[in-house]
Parts: sequence; structure tokens; C-alpha cells
Amino acid sequence: MSKQIFICGCEKDGKIEKESVEKLMQTLEEKNIGFTYIEDMCGTILKNPKDLESLYTAKEAVVFGCQARAMQNLLDNSGGRKEDLTSEYHHIDDEGKDELISSLESGTGEPLQIKYSDDWKPWYPVIDYERCNGCRKCLNFCLFSVYSVEDDGTVVVSSSANCKDMCPACARVCPQNAIIFPKHAESPIDGGEGDGLQMEKTDILEQIQNDDVYSVLSARRKNFQVSLLKKDQLQMAEEERRACCSGSEKKEEKKEEKCDCDCNCKDQPEASCDCDCDCKDGDSGSCCC
Repeated sequence: MSKQIFICGCEKDGKIEKESVEKLMQTLEEKNIGFTYIEDMCGTILKNPKDLESLYTAKEAVVFGCQARAMQNLLDNSGGRKEDLTSEYHHIDDEGKDELISSLESGTGEPLQIKYSDDWKPWYPVIDYERCNGCRKCLNFCLFSVYSVEDDGTVVVSSSANCKDMCPACARVCPQNAIIFPKHAESPIDGGEGDGLQMEKTDILEQIQNDDVYSVLSARRKNFQVSLLKKDQLQMAEEERRACCSGSEKKEEKKEEKCDCDCNCKDQPEASCDCDCDCKDGDSGSCCC
């Protein structure tokens, strides 16, 4: 049975280098290996999931794109791809992809394309449930109702469109690095492995009894550095959340600005307003109401 190849170009954000995508597609075409090019998988999964039927039903799927963990959880959480199907995920710049391509069966069909034409930029979080411990810090930290809780207590991303563009604050406060923003430039927020967090045993004597003392001290130093890094992340998260809130408030203030005068220019186009009220802009001669 031949494997079905899928390539995500992440065209809506440019997370993936266009040159890398074109090079991979050219290599497959030269070897007469069929593939499906997905312009933007993050957006298509939410806006046009039916377009991904070939990916959801492929018995053996090989997906090239951004971070492997991001793509895997993106598809797993969508509910479209069944667990009994075989799936492989590879970063488009993986060093081992040439060996994988060489093992693929040639003459497997013409290239296909799945377009993404929606104006919405697909920026939203994806939860890695293998890491999530259900602490609900993401739910409590987010002010925009992106998350909700299912009847069984599971935290889910229920309102993706509410997420503020380029705000990864909830991912920074997650103690397990379980929140992924596939289009973010920073690892592990983008689904990369990053440095990770090591949970420290509370009893150092127990560690020393079971492990080499120098290894224990080295691990504690590393955890201390990670702890300082996490504090920086929390500060960044607060700043990002504050920036999103202030941006929303400014838009609301601008929308609610009204003129207090009693002139009839409120019901007329600016060009036809000839009143002498104080709300006129001295430079343009137009009425602000």
C-alpha cells in the first residue's frame, strides 16, 4: 500500500519558508510521487474541514509542514482523523526527509491542491492532551473566552475566533508547555520540543540516595535556570494580555465617541454639514459627529 503525501504551506502566515515548500514539491514531482498541497491546514481545519477528507481518510498519511507535534495535535483535536489510521508528521526542513522520500512509491498520481481563501488569519491555540494536566491555568488566564470546560472536566478550545492575533499569553502560563500556537515563531510555543520543564522532587535526600550526587546537583541547577526563565515567561504573558485588553478598550472608546452638540449635522453627511458647533475640526472644517 502506498503512502499518501500531504504538504502544508502555511501560506496565511509564512511560518514555513516558501523556498523549502517549493523544493520539496519539485523533488516529489521529479520522482513522480503524488502529493496533496494544503495552502493552510490551520485555517482549513476550522473553516473548510470537508476539503481535508483525503487527509482524514488516508490509511497511511505522511504530512510535511511546521512542527510535527503541532500538526499531530491539530489533526487529533479536530476529530477528523481516526486513531486506527497510520500518520507520520515531519518538519519540512527535517534532515531525514530525503531518505523518507527515497523510500516512497513513485507513479502515485498527479499533484492536488487544497486552497484556503478565507480572510480570517487562523491564529488560535491547540492543546497537547498528552502533556495537559487539567490545571485550567489557560482557562483562568484568558480574558477572551477562548477556552471552556466539557462535562467530564476537560478543557477545550471552544471559540478559536475569539483569540487575539499574535497573543500567546496562555501558552506562557501553562506549566506543562501543553498549549501550542502553530504559527508562533518561538519554541516550544510553536509545538517544538524546546527545553521543557523538569518536575523537581521535593526531597533532595531521596534523590541523593537513588542517584549520583553530582547528577542531582546538576539537575537542580538546570531546574533553577528553568524556573527563572518561567518567571520571565509569566511577565511576558501579563504584558501580552494587557496589550490585548488595552487595544480592545481603545477600539471601544473610539466607537462610543459622540458629539454633545444639538446641531442637525448628526443626521447629515459630513460634506453637507454647515453648522457652527464647537465639534468642528478647525483644520478640515468637518463636523466630528
